[in-house]
Amino acid sequence: MTSPTDHVNSYYAATAAARQPRPALAGDIEADVCVIGGGFSGVATALTLAERGKNVVLIEANRIGWGASGRNGGQALAGWSGEGELVKQVGEKAAEFLHRTRYRGNDIIEERIAKYSIDCDYVRGAATVALNARQSAMLRGEFEDGV
Repeated sequence: MTSPTDHVNSYYAATAAARQPRPALAGDIEADVCVIGGGFSGVATALTLAERGKNVVLIEANRIGWGASGRNGGQALAGWSGEGELVKQVGEKAAEFLHRTRYRGNDIIEERIAKYSIDCDYVRGAATVALNARQSAMLRGEFEDGV
């Protein structure tokens, strides 16, 4: 079991930089936006709003990256399961838009790593594998369709 100041045994916890102590929230604070949760999405949301001139308060019960964001493999994948079905689900125009914009999140991550000189092991890339015949057929079909 972990306490709020400890972290689960994970690669993130083992390789994270020394923790910078932060004071507990005290007194009244005013902000344009309060973001609750200091995981990947919460931090990205708070940073985006701050970059757009908003006065942002980010509240995390434990510490940044303490929850699911600090316990996963750190993938930032640009895609979705069953891409070959996308046109059927959303229509050709929307599917084309999604295909054009699907990597923008990864672009933003790379831009912020450079802009804020973030020391990390970011590598862009992914592998999609099939574990059974059905998945293999689906992937083969997507490949043949140019997805």
